[in-house]
Amino acid sequence: MNLALYIAIVTAIVLFLCLIVFIYFQIYKKNINKALTDNTSKPKRMIEPYKIVFVLVIFLVSLGITFTSVAGFMYSKDYFEYEKNTTENMSGRTVYVDYSFKNVNLHRVNSADTERIEQIITQKYPGRNIDIIPVYTFSSGIYLENKKVNVYAIPKEFCSFLGLSEMQNDTAYFYNEEISQANFEICVTKIVENGFVSDKLEKLTFEAKSGVSDKSLVSIIEKENMTPSMREDPICFVSLDSFYKMASIMLETDINSEVYLDKYSELITLKGIYICCDRLSLVNSVSSTLVQQNYNAHTPIDTFGSFEKVLPNIFLAFILSSAGLVLISSVNIYLTIRTVKRIKNKDD
Repeated sequence: MNLALYIAIVTAIVLFLCLIVFIYFQIYKKNINKALTDNTSKPKRMIEPYKIVFVLVIFLVSLGITFTSVAGFMYSKDYFEYEKNTTENMSGRTVYVDYSFKNVNLHRVNSADTERIEQIITQKYPGRNIDIIPVYTFSSGIYLENKKVNVYAIPKEFCSFLGLSEMQNDTAYFYNEEISQANFEICVTKIVENGFVSDKLEKLTFEAKSGVSDKSLVSIIEKENMTPSMREDPICFVSLDSFYKMASIMLETDINSEVYLDKYSELITLKGIYICCDRLSLVNSVSSTLVQQNYNAHTPIDTFGSFEKVLPNIFLAFILSSAGLVLISSVNIYLTIRTVKRIKNKDD
């Protein structure tokens, strides 16, 4: 429940009950004053104000406890349901980094940033299960059955983040394609002074398998990096070793490490570094840490990111509002009892 809405409802209830108490006090006071100034008339029989206040205080406290408990239960239920879903859909517990700020300039991340981020996370969160996953892709020049295809590569040890139990070399993994072979056509490209040129195609055949989950890393890549038109093209994942093989064919040179990939950033891009947390509560903290280290780090919208702060604030608002009413009521009770005693003493 929204904290502002809760405070508004509690305030409305408190004001309403205070209004009732105020009106009753005025009527009671008017009745007593009339009896004091007119000896021939007797005051109407009315319940003492402090009893009314006592009943209303009990009612408010009971209502507040019930309302807060129900709101907290519903909020907690939604939160834990959401956290359960993020176990399957990793977008809610992933921090995405695509650029770094160096000397006030914006630079796309590279393999050195992957290592640096890993060091930052290890030092800041020792013992935590936080995975750093670099995702590479080709800017262009890869086709599948005469159609453009989006090829992404990750280290095979992170295959579980694609929903896969294993990842083999020379294999392309899809989630929406049912083919047994992936017959890639790779544009052999040469980098020249004013750009690059491609003058021939080389074919490369990988085994094709399905099984990539649409609730995995794919969902974040589609959201962060792909235009609607790109999403119409097939998407596949390969291991880094398979990616090196494809890059070697494209560039007609031996590519065998991420450092070599950095040299050809015009054609091969580290599309982003994905930091996957095992706990939802770590996401905002990891993101803030990387921002402080001059990285453009952000997370998907998390409606429960401040859960640990919201719930205590709700109870705090309830306690303060109840305490305020109890204090006011106590003063009124004291004044009422004193007035009643004075009236009784005068009658005696």
